[in-house]
Amino acid sequence: MPDDNSSSGSGKEGQGSKGSQGGEGSESQLPANNSVENIGLAVFRGDKLVGTLTKTETLSNLIITNKLKSCRLSIPDPDDQSKAIDFYLTLDTKPNIKCSIINGTPYIKVNVKLNGRISSINQISQDISNERIANIEASASHYLKVHLLNYLYKTSKEFRSDISETGKYAISNFKTRSDFEEYNWLANYENAFFDVNTEIKVRSSFLLTGT
Repeated sequence: MPDDNSSSGSGKEGQGSKGSQGGEGSESQLPANNSVENIGLAVFRGDKLVGTLTKTETLSNLIITNKLKSCRLSIPDPDDQSKAIDFYLTLDTKPNIKCSIINGTPYIKVNVKLNGRISSINQISQDISNERIANIEASASHYLKVHLLNYLYKTSKEFRSDISETGKYAISNFKTRSDFEEYNWLANYENAFFDVNTEIKVRSSFLLTGT
């Protein structure tokens, strides 16, 4: 397991999240680092507990808030769905997040780039083809994109709590801070739309042999 002391972000504007002990053993697809695997997030709206994030959702929170140091992620092998490929992931750059207000509704666009090292795959070799690598990258990127989108919509629709602090990217849409406060970000966050783009690149030096 890679060592990762990443802590969870805390929300603003009357909501937040706190680390809470508890495993989600049913999520076998995400054998992540110790911090993500053993500590989830308790989600609050004001002083009310509104839910708890799973390990996958906690990972999504760490990625979007730029607090992820490293993790392990298992995805289905695009060439054989009965098998899995394990990745060791690190952020390549800080996530690029932009927020527009369209007809009064937040439209939040998130671009995430990560570096991936294949840490286990059946019969992998250093002469793996470029086409095979491209297929793995595309599959891993799509897999993570789906989870990030599910996480974001869960925070807005179910929790109604902006624990990823995307509201700070919306302030530029308003002339003054008071205009932003009058807009009531949390009330409008419930209606937000999200567009997520993920890119996982496997560097040639990141290929490992073995299973």
